[in-house]
Amino acid sequence: MPKKVIRKRGKRGICYAACRYRGILLQDSLETTDENLALQRLTQLKIQIDKGDYQSWKKTWSETEADYLKEDGRYEYIVRKHLRPFFSGKRIMEITNYDPKTGNSLVSEYFRVKGDLPESSLKKHARVMKWILQRGDRDFVLPAIIYRNKGFYQNQFMSILELDEIISLLEDQHQSLALVLAYTGLDLGDAVGLSWRDIDLQEQMIRTQRGKTGIKVDVPFTKAVSDVLQVRSRVRKLHDDRVFHTITGQGFQKAWKRALKKSSIEWNVRVKDLRHFFASFMLNNEVDHLTVVTLMGHTSVEMLKKRYGHFGDDTLRKAVKVFDKIESQSSNCLQVVCKS
Repeated sequence: MPKKVIRKRGKRGICYAACRYRGILLQDSLETTDENLALQRLTQLKIQIDKGDYQSWKKTWSETEADYLKEDGRYEYIVRKHLRPFFSGKRIMEITNYDPKTGNSLVSEYFRVKGDLPESSLKKHARVMKWILQRGDRDFVLPAIIYRNKGFYQNQFMSILELDEIISLLEDQHQSLALVLAYTGLDLGDAVGLSWRDIDLQEQMIRTQRGKTGIKVDVPFTKAVSDVLQVRSRVRKLHDDRVFHTITGQGFQKAWKRALKKSSIEWNVRVKDLRHFFASFMLNNEVDHLTVVTLMGHTSVEMLKKRYGHFGDDTLRKAVKVFDKIESQSSNCLQVVCKS
């Protein structure tokens, strides 16, 4: 083993780079005692230099996390509560490195530790993690993730009376956000992050992008949304372009749970059910499925059916009434069968 390429340090004999490549002195810890694996990681270092990504790859999680939060703070809670405690102090190269023999890495360990969280939550963690890590390693690809907790899907949706009752028990600022969520179908994170540049006052449209999928959505104002925006425009902040600059997602979640507890409603209505209300109400009022898919920012009708296709009894009865027209148009044979 050439001494100028890799050297071992400390009692554990951790391998460190000890060479120059393209004029850059490499002295990085290779995070292993296995010399063969260390050589592979040294090769990765050199590849990053060739791509011009070496300095980014050397950055710490905290540095790349800060860059991400400056540009997009919608998932700040996931970063602060989950990702930061796990990866803080680690460099990007440490996090993205994996053992080719076992497939183990800090990333796979994270999802093992967090495996009891619902699938929908872990998928958000995965997206945010990928966005942050790719700032330091453009070629980073998430490993295969096994979701142990498939989560919970609601099998009913809010009535207007239930919606009105919960909203009446919220504080004014939270009432405004709840109305926007119910009448636009936006996710909580997207609504909290909504900025005035997303509001097309001339065309009476909200034009934004779903943080979850990156799909652009255009949602027309309802009267309730228009009234909320007029009120919020009176409390705009000079250096903060957000419509709901006084509200955090976590704060709204807590306020919603308090209001639900005070209400007479006996089932667990979640903040997410405001989005369900938006879709299910339209479906129950004969709005075309493709139109609802477009407004929701989904990519398929199948997802719409799975998540939001909660049809009330009246809607189902109305649907089958189309067959009542057959009697007047049917052949004598059908009329005889029906009367026998």
